[in-house]
Amino acid sequence: MTDHSPLARAPGVAPRRDDRGMTSLTSPAITHPIRDAAAFLRAVPRLTGCTPVRSLVVVPLAGTTARGALRLDLPTPGADDQVAATAIGMACQVAGADAIAVVVYDGDAHWPPDGPLPREGLVDRVLDRAEACGLGVRGAYLVTADGWGAYGDAAPRPHAEIELRPGGGLDRDQHEGAAVQRAGKARRRAVAAELERSEYAFAQLLLRRAGLADPAASTAPAPADRAPGPRARPVDEASLPGLLDEALDWDAEGLDPADAGFLALVLSTPLLRDAALTQWSADIETGRTVLAWQFAWRPDTGAEQGELPNGVLRLTGAGEKPDPERLRRGLALARAVAAAAPGRARAGALASAAWLSWALGNATHAGAYAERARGMEPEHGLARIILRLVELGRLPAWAFLPGREADAT
Repeated sequence: MTDHSPLARAPGVAPRRDDRGMTSLTSPAITHPIRDAAAFLRAVPRLTGCTPVRSLVVVPLAGTTARGALRLDLPTPGADDQVAATAIGMACQVAGADAIAVVVYDGDAHWPPDGPLPREGLVDRVLDRAEACGLGVRGAYLVTADGWGAYGDAAPRPHAEIELRPGGGLDRDQHEGAAVQRAGKARRRAVAAELERSEYAFAQLLLRRAGLADPAASTAPAPADRAPGPRARPVDEASLPGLLDEALDWDAEGLDPADAGFLALVLSTPLLRDAALTQWSADIETGRTVLAWQFAWRPDTGAEQGELPNGVLRLTGAGEKPDPERLRRGLALARAVAAAAPGRARAGALASAAWLSWALGNATHAGAYAERARGMEPEHGLARIILRLVELGRLPAWAFLPGREADAT
């Protein structure tokens, strides 16, 4: 029987046949296929920031330029349609993208001598969705335990052709780097004491703002066990934005207990946390605007919420692409706080780490941090939101703005 499927006409992509002589992958034509597929696959870890495992990677292409990459976990049985819709829905948001390339990483699978290739049904659905959205397809590849190749190839090629050069720094998979090692007891006690001092100072500030404390009485000394230490950080509205920007230059690995206690307060207090995360994803002026708005409409004040300032929407992933270095430094601080803070403040730090990871486009780490936060506080609002976003495969809008690119000729 003559095969008339589009893949049969694609150079270098011979369709695979089942035992009835029919192709098992009936996808749109692969036009202008990538000439050096091995070089392209060597570039994928640079695009994703890791070497993917058990992953579907969709690479949006603008002409011959790869505009980043979208990585999703391989779906459970029955979820192929949902994952395909999510992947192409995100690819369609990439400015200038007119085609895609698809790579499946399944290290648990082997290249079969005949019959359909692993995850062929998933790839078929992804390519069908791409065609429906007007996106061309320039390649569909598979990496298994015993090699790599294009969907339709009769046998795999050796892994050595697509392996990264030693020392490339991307040999970790998407799961590595999310563990948080708890600090020793002495450090945790020191940070807990500083957190109590910061909490006392912040409580006094809120009382004064609400008119529930005599301003003159605010100069009275705090209890000895909560008196500000010599390095206690101010938590007032005027000082906080500058301090939050300064914090991005602190050494996360050698964080002073007073600084760790201050950040533990910030990241476990939604009013302060949202301002901090917004500022770290933008700039000090945006942080100052959002913090003022947060103070103005706190539910306990009874004030009207008023019009949302633009900066608030950054928490939803809207707006200009953040400086990734600011996000990475904020993430390092959140991880350091999660390691050293007392249990009651850890969920806030972990949820903050989840949001910062999500903002960087790392949904796997975001989900890991958020799951830990929810394990400590099942009703933690930010953790639940991040987990829902990860479940839906949603990334911030700025993830689709030009960033990591690679040639895909």
